[in-house]
Amino acid sequence: MFRRCLLLVLLCLSFVWPVMAQDGKPAFNQSLEGSTARKQLLRGFTVGRMRESSIDKAANKWHANHVRYMIRTQFQARVQKLTYQQSWEKIINDLPGELDQCKKLGMTAVLCLFELPNDNALNYPRGREKLTAFWNDDSNRKLLIKCWQQIAQICQDRDQDIWFEILNEPLDWQDFPKPPKHWRSWAQQAINAIRQIDKKHPVVIEVGPGGLCWAFKDFEPLEDDYIIYATHQYQPHQYTHQGIKNIKQTDLKQAYLDMHQPWPGEYSDTGGGWWDKSRLRTELKPLIDFQQRHKVRIYISEFSAIKWAPDAEKYLRDSIELYEELGWDWSYHALDEWPGWSLEHTDAFDTPQQAKRSETPTERAKVVKHFMDRNLRDE
Repeated sequence: MFRRCLLLVLLCLSFVWPVMAQDGKPAFNQSLEGSTARKQLLRGFTVGRMRESSIDKAANKWHANHVRYMIRTQFQARVQKLTYQQSWEKIINDLPGELDQCKKLGMTAVLCLFELPNDNALNYPRGREKLTAFWNDDSNRKLLIKCWQQIAQICQDRDQDIWFEILNEPLDWQDFPKPPKHWRSWAQQAINAIRQIDKKHPVVIEVGPGGLCWAFKDFEPLEDDYIIYATHQYQPHQYTHQGIKNIKQTDLKQAYLDMHQPWPGEYSDTGGGWWDKSRLRTELKPLIDFQQRHKVRIYISEFSAIKWAPDAEKYLRDSIELYEELGWDWSYHALDEWPGWSLEHTDAFDTPQQAKRSETPTERAKVVKHFMDRNLRDE
């Protein structure tokens, strides 16, 4: 009788407990058989630019096995004093050499489109209405497709692991807490356009809204054999983003004291309450359930905690342990980008101009490096 009861309990658990990673391999990796996707978990960084020095550092210093390139056409145009189209042309012209560098170092390249080279954006309203204007402008749909056709042309014959992340954090505040109403259609059209050119490199889809995973609760998979589903994890924002808006204050010390919030702790995000590792799992339940239902590969394409957040190393450990348990690929935000997210800068509460690199590894760096070293074992 006891044995029958025990077998019944184990059988029930097999239907509700998420499949775990085995030997460093992603859960449900069989859904990507036939694509170029590597069979090991991806552990790496987002990068703002595909600099040779950044890729080399990620591979050889950190032992990362991938970089996620944030293709920020409009941002790079402002920095380099180019038009949006000139910025995009430079990105496209530089991409083959950057992919060569990734292949040389055995790195997967995740190409994520953050911004489109659309001059119409110059006339959009400011604030939250800007996002609504984006989704109501059909030229963005057409340009999204065109941009991915150009990238697919570059990548179609490349025998290396390249992921196409169609759009970063799809969000329209008018549709919140659901994703933008046009997003599903636009994403499917972009996938279809890619597959007319490139048959083998996997596509990454963030469902949203924004960097949240809530829409996975009732989302049906898109049509394609090689899709990886993604989200970002900065919850609770009250903890991970504390003080970011305060660094412009003249009295930084007082601002820091006012927002010095620990981990774990009580935060107002998603209904409020106590936030710890268990609560992180609860927050990610829509994605866990989606993975269970559809047997797909999952990618946390961004996560982090601002460098001065107390106990940030504990938050990062809790987060990565959870991703590893669930067999999810992950990308820490970020390497060689804004110092506030940097593992290589001190934990001081400061402005980007004041930020200094730490002479010894930070506690945050030690945690992330510990898990990235697993890439050496899993090769």
